[in-house]
Amino acid sequence: MHDLNREILFHDPMVVAAGSHTRWARRRRIDLAELADEPWIVPSPGTWVYVHMAEAFREHGLDLPKASLRTIAWPLVADFLADGPFITVCARSLVRRYALKELPVKLPERPWPVLVVTLKHRTLSPVVERFINSAREVTKSLGGRPRPSKR
Repeated sequence: MHDLNREILFHDPMVVAAGSHTRWARRRRIDLAELADEPWIVPSPGTWVYVHMAEAFREHGLDLPKASLRTIAWPLVADFLADGPFITVCARSLVRRYALKELPVKLPERPWPVLVVTLKHRTLSPVVERFINSAREVTKSLGGRPRPSKR
């Protein structure tokens, strides 16, 4: 890690998501316990999202729901959410990207940094520099706060 520069572009909060057609999509408030017996798409054990999801359920005094599907393949998850009765936990940016519905469920705040990582002591090509600058501008336009932290 000592040979890497890291720049946090923004923190992407974790949310509970479902398809916009589900009965949960019209609710204004949902307690996590109400969703415990629903069909969940659960990430693979050991992943950051899985750990976050398990902590959220534990903090609400609940067991992790039984997985109807277990995967981290986001296009697959998005298809199942869009067309089926499934629920999952994911980053808010994925909900927006795949036109899903963020459910009004309170989860513990766990920042998920979205980073640009480059090698120290290396000159970036003009194309890479342009890409990184564009990522910074997009982040600003979304209301994120770029935070340079070159380590």
